[in-house]
Amino acid sequence: MKRTIKATFALLAVVISLTIWASVNSYARNDAGLEEEIERVFKERKITAMSIAVVSDDSIIYSKSMGYRVLPDGTNPGIPVKDDDLYCLASVSKTFIATAIMRLMQDKKLKLNDDAAKYIGFQLRNPKFPSTPITIKQLLTHTSGINDSYSWWCMDSINPGKTPNYFRCYSDTRDYKYCNLNYTLLSAVIEGATGRPLDTVVDSLILKPLDIKGGFNTILLDENRIVTPYYHEKGKTKINDYVIKRYNVLLPGKYKLLNSLNIVYSPAGMKISAPDLARFMMMHMNYGTLDGKRVLSSRSEREMQRNYVGDGNYGLSFRQYTDLVPGKTLHGQTGGIPGVKTCMIFDPTTRTGYVIVTAGADSDYIDGYGDIHKPLIKSLHKHLLENAKGN
Repeated sequence: MKRTIKATFALLAVVISLTIWASVNSYARNDAGLEEEIERVFKERKITAMSIAVVSDDSIIYSKSMGYRVLPDGTNPGIPVKDDDLYCLASVSKTFIATAIMRLMQDKKLKLNDDAAKYIGFQLRNPKFPSTPITIKQLLTHTSGINDSYSWWCMDSINPGKTPNYFRCYSDTRDYKYCNLNYTLLSAVIEGATGRPLDTVVDSLILKPLDIKGGFNTILLDENRIVTPYYHEKGKTKINDYVIKRYNVLLPGKYKLLNSLNIVYSPAGMKISAPDLARFMMMHMNYGTLDGKRVLSSRSEREMQRNYVGDGNYGLSFRQYTDLVPGKTLHGQTGGIPGVKTCMIFDPTTRTGYVIVTAGADSDYIDGYGDIHKPLIKSLHKHLLENAKGN
């Protein structure tokens, strides 16, 4: 009898979930207002490719891809973008680095309060504070005192053994200051702690457990699925190719730990599809677990989502957003390099979230949401979630 009752309730829950999912999708397909808003942003921002995935509970309830993976020209008709094509994520890449760090902490490969220099092979000290170690946690929260004024991708720039002017990479304080070089150094910490290339660590600890594909090392990916990162300059459309180049030195057997990271562009170079990024987001939204597989402990996930820096609203790679959905604090990260604008933003309390990845965007957006993500998230929430779940 008890089993029958349990089975009945389980079936009822499934039916209710499917009904909500079907109603949201039906509503989305027939909602001219939402489609018009997406089209407006796409055209005004001169986007060449865009994919969207909206999540509720453990399902993608809305997805849309538009534009071209390769633009048409005088010799070819172009290649339309597909849902499973891979976009460069820009700074959303940092969330994969931080997730890997937290997994290694759980596996006792490192501690967040460790001196980062222990893993990277050279002395890491701010000349203003020569006796104070720079910790892994400070790198994660951008409170290391390091800046991007000299280079954000090349560790040699901050290595006193290779660059006499290394001190230019340090600020006078250790206050919060967003800095890409922090996450380049964290990638080196990952390789130093494991003795393995960054991509293999991310793949084994994060991607495979979630049954998703992607990576930082372009040469290991299918080049026919990578969305071309176009950008606009002085009326011309150009290709921002430095994060998608296929370097032979990154092939297995040629990759050099700690040294090859300079051309992996780990703070900005993760490539993944919108649906797979949505699955990664769902894992974080569910405090570390998805489909019965636990990638992070609930405690680690809550640490990632905490605000460590006050007004900066920054945790361990996740920001807090308080002005996107009224009365809600959302978590996630946005990204921007020339031509690429991305976001992965979610609400763990309502288990809803948004992935928007673009190429070719003509936008003033710089590492905080702007004129692409803010209007689209507001519109997606209004048309898809506000009525369906009472959020």
